[in-house]
Amino acid sequence: MATTFSPVLFSAETVKIFDRDTVFMSYADRSFDRSTKIKSTGDSVHVQTAPSYTFSASAITSPGATTYTTGTWPGGVISATASVFTGEKLVINKYLEFRTTLTEFEVTQSNLPLETICAQRFGVAYRQLMDDQFRDQILVTDVATIPAGNKMYSGGPKADVSKTTIFGYIEEMRVQLVTATGSSADGAILFVCPKHFSALLQSGVMDNTDSGLAGRKSGRLGMISGLTIVETTGLSASFEMILMTPNTVNFVEQMVNTKTAEATDGFYMSLMTTAVWWGKIFTERAKGIVIFYASA
Repeated sequence: MATTFSPVLFSAETVKIFDRDTVFMSYADRSFDRSTKIKSTGDSVHVQTAPSYTFSASAITSPGATTYTTGTWPGGVISATASVFTGEKLVINKYLEFRTTLTEFEVTQSNLPLETICAQRFGVAYRQLMDDQFRDQILVTDVATIPAGNKMYSGGPKADVSKTTIFGYIEEMRVQLVTATGSSADGAILFVCPKHFSALLQSGVMDNTDSGLAGRKSGRLGMISGLTIVETTGLSASFEMILMTPNTVNFVEQMVNTKTAEATDGFYMSLMTTAVWWGKIFTERAKGIVIFYASA
């Protein structure tokens, strides 16, 4: 007896998925990506930090004198100071593998490009994973590398971040970044969760400028005190604010590959993706990260 199939109509469109934003990786240092020196998981990149010197000025004895004693003026033997190059390594030790299948029946019956849609969703999932890896590199994996003074209120996260306090806290972060690096904070990136972004909008600190008013109307703050404000849902669960100089976090993406393969044991195809990567915050660069711990 033949099986009767009831016809099912499939829409030519899919329901729009509200994907979580991915903003962190735009500010990563990717200079070692796909380096020919990196071949597989477990390989490493050795990076050296140039020496740091401190110069001091000395007064010339009796400047302008018509007579002098040899050996007392500049130009004699200079004592040597060692040049110390410190080295660290970034080890490639993370990977992912993922596979899904589509049967020939599903592909034939559907009026959607299923293979293309699945590949696009692979890309979304991978970008979200990389963004989480970037955030966790700062807050978890390499947090011990960040100087203690740059981890503000880590012993007692602030619960009073609001429209009346947030600008003052951001200024504390900016001053700490300048103190730690010895450089201006201009161009640094401030990552904030939607709640703190809203507090900044409501604070009115930028309302005295045309650009500030435009930002308040559009919901895009742009810059404040030389800092670029970036809103991200990646901090919604923990409420930290992260201030960092660009390219402070290194990421190496050694391989990313997606392919489709026809099955030999049935009428279906496999869609697969794999990647190999890892990241690191080098000790010297860790000075360029300030974390503000908040509980709400």
